[in-house]
Amino acid sequence: MRRIAALLVALTLCPSLLASEQVKGYSFISGDDLYDALSQDSMLLQGYILGVTDSLKHSANSAECFSIPLQPDADLLIYSGYINYWSNRTPRPDNAVTAILQMMLNQFPCNTSKLK
Repeated sequence: MRRIAALLVALTLCPSLLASEQVKGYSFISGDDLYDALSQDSMLLQGYILGVTDSLKHSANSAECFSIPLQPDADLLIYSGYINYWSNRTPRPDNAVTAILQMMLNQFPCNTSKLK
């Protein structure tokens, strides 16, 4: 009987937890986490930033347009671009995807003359 009561309490609490702002704003990796990891050459988060950047480059929103450098060391430019951009800016976003997008828009803006 106690197990059933515990299960019912858990089920009634779950919807309210899922609807909370804290859960909606959750991010797996924060801007600070990413900054610290890239500063220490973390290969895992180097892959993360490249994957997120690759995903974000396909945005249909023209306000989110950035270019990825077409050169052999583009990955290194993105890592150093993130570190340089966020080195003196605080607070960094709680969401690493937001931090990556802000950096890419600033460091690697689209060449609008090629878009026309």
